[in-house]
Amino acid sequence: MGIGSFLSARLARRVGPEHRTFAAMTGTVLGGAHAACPVCRRGHLIGDPEAPNLRKCDDPTCGATFTLAEMGRTFALEGADVRDLAHEARRQAFVLFLAAVGIGVLAAAWAILAHSWLTLLGAMLLCTVVLASALVQRYRAWQLERGRLFEARAPLGAFVAAELSGLLGRDRP
Repeated sequence: MGIGSFLSARLARRVGPEHRTFAAMTGTVLGGAHAACPVCRRGHLIGDPEAPNLRKCDDPTCGATFTLAEMGRTFALEGADVRDLAHEARRQAFVLFLAAVGIGVLAAAWAILAHSWLTLLGAMLLCTVVLASALVQRYRAWQLERGRLFEARAPLGAFVAAELSGLLGRDRP
């Protein structure tokens, strides 16, 4: 038995589907995964530097291009309600926020008991990733509610203004 087979056998038992899901989630939050091409299903849609409102398949044999307006019209899932999708995204954001708070509290208690600042630093880094995932879900819900999907430039300023007005209790359009 070689070292590689020994490690792969041990890791197969320790790394379950929940760990792979977490790795995929952090990859999409931090790595910016691109959508799959609907024509060839092999390539991914990437932005065109010359035309910011176009997305082009990166597979050289396909080369299909789509406008952002086309992508926005075809985004809706069969039989799915936008309000239900937005509600689910807000629910996921709330669960992720609670998870970040729980991780932070438990790690702070553990760091105090262990007298370790590195434990607290590691927990803060983990909480940052989880909070980034929660923020992405809030942004997705806001996009769905306002119908501001697939714009050439991300409306982050409008999102932040809407979030702040919601936190401060002001009603702005």
